[in-house]
Amino acid sequence: MDGFSLYKALLQRRYPEYKWLDVRELAKLLFPDREVTGVTFFTAPLKPTTNDPGVGQRQQIYLRALAATGVDVVMGTFHFVRQYLPLHPEELDSEGKVVTVRVKRPEEKGTDVALATHLIIDAIDEVSDSFAVVTNDSDLVPPVRALSSRGVDVALVSVAEERYNKAFHSAGISGVRQIRRGTLAASQLPDAVTDADGRTIRKPPSWP
Repeated sequence: MDGFSLYKALLQRRYPEYKWLDVRELAKLLFPDREVTGVTFFTAPLKPTTNDPGVGQRQQIYLRALAATGVDVVMGTFHFVRQYLPLHPEELDSEGKVVTVRVKRPEEKGTDVALATHLIIDAIDEVSDSFAVVTNDSDLVPPVRALSSRGVDVALVSVAEERYNKAFHSAGISGVRQIRRGTLAASQLPDAVTDADGRTIRKPPSWP
C-alpha cells in the first residue's frame, strides 16, 4: 500500500472521518475471495508544520496501531525543498518576465522505489500466489508490467475510483478494485489497540 497515495486521494479531505483505517481489514473486504497473507504499508515520517504541529505524533500513533495488527510498515524519507515557482495565476513584471516566489515544498523520497522493490522480491520469493497494489502512481507501472509479463497475478486497488491512471492497463493487471465510502467505514480500527507488549494505543482525539 502506498500510504501517501491512499491518504491524499481519499482520507485527507474526501473522507477525513475514516483516517483511523485498519488497512488489513480493508484488504480482506476488497478481496473477500482471497486469503490475505500479508499487508505492507509504505510511507515516510511527517514533520510538524506551523498549521499542524501534531501531525508527526499522530502519524506515529497510527503506524504503531497498524504494526500491532500485523501490518509491515516500511518508511521512506520526507523533507522540504525550497525553490522558486511561478505565481498562479501567472503574472509578469515590468520587464515582461514571469513573477516567481520562493516556496517550501514537501517532498517524499523512497516510497515508490521501496514498494516496487518489495513487490518484486516477494514475487520472486513466491510469498503469495497473487498481489494487489494500492496506489495511483504511474511510476509503479514498469515493475507491475515486468511481473505481469512473467505470469505474476497483480491487481490494482484504485484510490481514485474510476479516475485511476489507465497506464496500469498496459501493465497487464489482472483487475481493478475500487475503495468506496462503505468499505472505509467498515474498515476502522477500534478506538484502543493493544500491541504485542500489552501497551494500549489510542486513536488521537483530534485529527484535522
